[in-house]
Amino acid sequence: MVLYVVYKASKEFKDRSALPDRLKALGCKRLHKAFWKIDEERVNRVLKVLEKNQPILLKRVRELKKPQFEENRRISELGSLVIVMYAAPKEVKREKIRSIIKRAPCIRLRRSIYAFFQKHSLFDKDHQLVDALEFADFIKGIKGDVKIIPRVVIVNTNSIERLLQETRERVESETSDIIGCCRELCGKVLRGDDVRLIRDSLSKNKRRFLTLKKVATFYEKWLRMDFSRTLMKSYHAVRKVNSIVNRE
Repeated sequence: MVLYVVYKASKEFKDRSALPDRLKALGCKRLHKAFWKIDEERVNRVLKVLEKNQPILLKRVRELKKPQFEENRRISELGSLVIVMYAAPKEVKREKIRSIIKRAPCIRLRRSIYAFFQKHSLFDKDHQLVDALEFADFIKGIKGDVKIIPRVVIVNTNSIERLLQETRERVESETSDIIGCCRELCGKVLRGDDVRLIRDSLSKNKRRFLTLKKVATFYEKWLRMDFSRTLMKSYHAVRKVNSIVNRE
């Protein structure tokens, strides 16, 4: 059985630099900054070393796993995942990568390490969103290094709720940003700023909202996460600006 572990780097520099040495001493192989391949017989020792760093243990499986839910609709397993880890060239602006990530229904494991659902087309039949292969191709297109590991499942399921909470926060952060931009546009309309520029910004926020809605719908189908209230707030914000602009 092939096992992997990904962890959160320590804030303390001495600990951050010491962890790789300790993992190497245990025979682990580094695949990315915080993503390591480990021997099954050394799992407990590795997890002990990383106990303060929110370790996520993963394993390769042959068969495709579906998400599993408890009676209260709480998810217990995410199903089979595709892990994409990358290193982008320094000259590439992070905003360029963030822009494509916003169109990718994935789970951030750590910085530059994302987990995608293995059967992306199951919830995105028209392929309107970014899947693991498309994201990897994007990284290759900007001359970055990328590694892909398919058919992976999370072993220590106690980490799932934390990952889902971080995913919720990402969606809600995007919603808040859209609402904030719409409020600014309302102010610009009232001040009599250039209507053409306002319409351009409004069109951009409409596209952002539609993308967010598609991503949230994917999460709902995959993970049963409900973003209806969050989406409604951003919808009303965009609609309000639209109505004000059209009255001018």
